[in-house]
Amino acid sequence: MKIIRLNELQFKNYSNMHNMQNLCQTIEYSHIEENRTKEKEFLGLIDENNNVCAAVTIIVKNLIMNNKMATIYNMPLIDYNNYFLLNIFFEELKKYLKKEGYIYITINPMYYQRVFDKNNNLLVDNTSITDNMLRIGFKKMGYQNRFSKYDIIINNNNTKDIYKNISRNTKRTIKENKKLGISLKKGTIDDINTFYDLIKKKTNNNINYYIDLMTSLNTNNVKMNIFFATLDPKTYLINKRKEYLIEKNKNEKVQENFLYNKESNKEKLLNKKIEADKKLEKLHQELIQAIDLERNYKNNIILGTCATIKHKKEVYFLIEGYNDNFRQFHSSKSLKWSIIKHYSLLGYNIFNLGEIYSDYKNKDNKYYGIYQYKIGFGGNIIEYPERMLLIIDKNKYLMYTQICNLKRKSITM
Repeated sequence: MKIIRLNELQFKNYSNMHNMQNLCQTIEYSHIEENRTKEKEFLGLIDENNNVCAAVTIIVKNLIMNNKMATIYNMPLIDYNNYFLLNIFFEELKKYLKKEGYIYITINPMYYQRVFDKNNNLLVDNTSITDNMLRIGFKKMGYQNRFSKYDIIINNNNTKDIYKNISRNTKRTIKENKKLGISLKKGTIDDINTFYDLIKKKTNNNINYYIDLMTSLNTNNVKMNIFFATLDPKTYLINKRKEYLIEKNKNEKVQENFLYNKESNKEKLLNKKIEADKKLEKLHQELIQAIDLERNYKNNIILGTCATIKHKKEVYFLIEGYNDNFRQFHSSKSLKWSIIKHYSLLGYNIFNLGEIYSDYKNKDNKYYGIYQYKIGFGGNIIEYPERMLLIIDKNKYLMYTQICNLKRKSITM
């Protein structure tokens, strides 16, 4: 067996048929890296009959003294559990890359190392894959930003079952927002400025990055979409007026009961009246707002946005944002559910709601709210392994790290 360079079509054909295909090991994703002025190579492991047994996209970084490093995003297209094949692949890869001037490989593996349910019960344990990587010679590099890497993922192809597993609080928000007239709108590249205005506080990337994503990830295999949660001012006013009148009738009955009831427990009735008055006043203020919105906005109001990437049967929630002027509507839950429902009905069955942080169960953690928000949609907690490093040329790697350390010291002096 040996490593050879594949052309784009060869890699695409192998990638499309491989059952371990992942987003980062697709032609479309490699174009994004290429657009960011990064070199790439498609490599494959072939047997004595020239059959491809494994393949990988590597991203190239040029180092000092004509050396290079290779980065692998996610994992090569290979059977992770087959240690024999995995070992041969990386041994041959090291030989090939050493001849090409590479001194080390970094890998950001995204296989499911462990899977927990929402009650933190262990469902799946794939730590044997990590053990195999370490046996091959990889070294752990730790997690980026010191956080462990976890995602919340729903794996279900039945819309009713997905909704059934959503928490009571999340369902309540979704139902209330539907009554208010909040709905889903699918955007296009023409809406990219509106999208970026809503998410720019949450990203370090400029608008060109998202334009590049939408144009590069735009095939039958991989596609980025943007969605918006919108509010119809007329529907909102009609529903808010109904809600106010219903509450007004309730309030009148509470008032009447307080004034004419001769029971001795007046304090209890008084507390009930105070609460009813507070609720009615709150609805009155919301009704005034609804009247203003209907008067000032002739078209639907954009409350929030969300970008997704769909690949095979998986939908990944990339980033979301909301309009600060209308944050009281809590539209993000409705937006997420509408997107899940939209794709579920199209046959998608894996929904990656995105990252949570290592100490997610700690209520004092500032990221606890993110965990509560995402786990409210049900799904499991996925733990990924640490980043790893494989040295190709030990002597050159040691020399390179020594030079880098000397440069850092000279900068801090």
